[in-house]
Amino acid sequence: MTTERASNSALTREIQTLLRDLIARLHQLNDAVGSRIDLKAGDIEILDLVARHGPLSPSEVSVSTGIHPATLTGVIDRLERAGWVDRVPDPEDRRRVRLEARRERGAEMVRLYAPMNRSLTEICAALRPDQLEVIRDSYAMPPPASMPPPDCGAPTDCRKLVG
Repeated sequence: MTTERASNSALTREIQTLLRDLIARLHQLNDAVGSRIDLKAGDIEILDLVARHGPLSPSEVSVSTGIHPATLTGVIDRLERAGWVDRVPDPEDRRRVRLEARRERGAEMVRLYAPMNRSLTEICAALRPDQLEVIRDSYAMPPPASMPPPDCGAPTDCRKLVG
């Protein structure tokens, strides 16, 4: 049992290192894509969040990402000026706005990320369905309760959007 535990511990450390490497490569990719469309890597991450989960209020984006609202305003301004998002009135409260990704720009983003998507498709094609399910399930797991949410400075519970 001790050998199995040691093996699991070593494998866990290896997975942690590989995930950190993957995150670093994704940041590099976002930097490269951002340089092509005059956005920062962090701007692209916000755009992705809004495109996948929007429309979202700026407060929801702030809570979800941990980005301070004042900093987020600058990001939203850049995305809006570049034609990637629109601020639209909240249908339930006209004093508030929601962020919507401009769908007509989606094809441009798909084109820029196409090489990565092709590589991922090739990797997945080499795996059995049960292996793909393990990967999917491990990424779909909520973060452990011991993992603190981002320090978002907002009065609401960050875990509702992060976890």
